[in-house]
Amino acid sequence: MIIDSKGKLFGIINVIDLTILLLIIVLIGGGAYKLSSLKDLSIEDQKPIKVVIEFEEGNKGLIDAIKEGDILFDSVRGTEFGKVVDKTITPHREHVIGKDGKVEYKEIPGAFDGEIRLDSMALINEDGYLVATKPLYIGSELRLKSTKYVFDCKVLNIEE
Repeated sequence: MIIDSKGKLFGIINVIDLTILLLIIVLIGGGAYKLSSLKDLSIEDQKPIKVVIEFEEGNKGLIDAIKEGDILFDSVRGTEFGKVVDKTITPHREHVIGKDGKVEYKEIPGAFDGEIRLDSMALINEDGYLVATKPLYIGSELRLKSTKYVFDCKVLNIEE
């Protein structure tokens, strides 16, 4: 028999232990394959790009903290994302129902929207852009940070 009365395969190893061992081998093999298939990221392979991001409903503290020349990092991985080149700030506006029942587009006091232009380095191929080990697309949602602040934003534009 292949499995004996004690549940051992060929009388040598328990079936459950063998299943766990095979699962571990498959996971290690998959990880090794994934790591070996990644191209080494080097500075020489990267090209400069310009990225425009936007955020909504930022407060005055965030607006004042963001400065030209700040280096922004991916808040999860901690890898460098880009350098702030310029920012444009506008008052945040929303649709509000007035006392007379009319819907109006009004400024919300103390809330601001902003566009930030960044200089970044990216690997560029047929799949798109890879910035700070993160795939980047127009519409991508990001959480970026500096040494003084963190904020959520969305990618508006990418230019080579």
